[in-house]
Amino acid sequence: MAQKGVASDDKALIVTAVGVLTVAAAMPVLLLMGPWGSATGDTARLTAVLTFIGVLVTALVSLIGLMMKHQSDRRLAQEQIEQGQRLKLDAAMRAGQLLMPTDGGAPAPAAIASGLLALTKLDRADLAVALLVDLWVDGGSAVSDESAVLVIDAALRSSSLSAQLIAAELLCRRSSKLDACQSLHWPSAIDGGWIPEFRPRTKLLLVEALAQMTLAGPSNQSSLRAVAVRLYGIWRDDTDQRVRGCIGKLISALTGQLERVGYDDFMQGTQCVKLEQLVIAARSAATNPDGYLDQLSTMLAVRLQGWADQCQTLPSGPGYLAVAEHGI
Repeated sequence: MAQKGVASDDKALIVTAVGVLTVAAAMPVLLLMGPWGSATGDTARLTAVLTFIGVLVTALVSLIGLMMKHQSDRRLAQEQIEQGQRLKLDAAMRAGQLLMPTDGGAPAPAAIASGLLALTKLDRADLAVALLVDLWVDGGSAVSDESAVLVIDAALRSSSLSAQLIAAELLCRRSSKLDACQSLHWPSAIDGGWIPEFRPRTKLLLVEALAQMTLAGPSNQSSLRAVAVRLYGIWRDDTDQRVRGCIGKLISALTGQLERVGYDDFMQGTQCVKLEQLVIAARSAATNPDGYLDQLSTMLAVRLQGWADQCQTLPSGPGYLAVAEHGI
């Protein structure tokens, strides 16, 4: 965008310079055209020509100064951009050093988390989530689940399509190890909300991750509330009717138990959803034109319904009171 702006400014200056030079060439000729007769008229015309030339010289000097200033500002802006890029690269390299072993031993989990999160703040979420692939593995303690989810959240919020896809796939891969009732186990970017600009593959991976996390977690009303609100956020914010139809099918698998819990306010993260809104979303359930995806979504809906029917108890783990509150 900056380069386009500079090119546009250059073009404007060139047009202005051509216009001034055209006038400069034409005006003296126009002033000198016509019959020369009386001494008084000739003197007045010559005086006008000399006056115009003087004004023109002043204008040309000003134009040259303006062009020189513009070139200087352009060079300064480019130098600032390059300096900023060098600083970011240097900071990224320093962040990467936190991931390297020291004194022959493995780096501390806190140092790894700091390095990865620092990379996301330096607009290198793609690198951070790529490194996370080798660090967040079964049986490993290189990085905690909470830190990994923070890195994934930053990658999902970034403008890098590859970072979003890697983050979604990694979250899907590890989803069965996460707890749907723990806020730090799910990216806040999609906790009751959604980013409709995700590519189709990224969307499918995130929906699968949500379902797998839910099915592998505890069967209680807190988990039921969490998955209902998160699914509704996808249904509400996505503009693709095929996505809405698929999510509506999944929500319809939950509505029976949602109606039996005895209340109609469901909260998760910063979102509050009414039972009637969930019922409306459930009515939008539709058959996917892709027969393969339709079978998979139907199978997933059946599994969710079987799980939801077991969600009759209240939670009792750490933080169980907090799930009843939502931030505005």
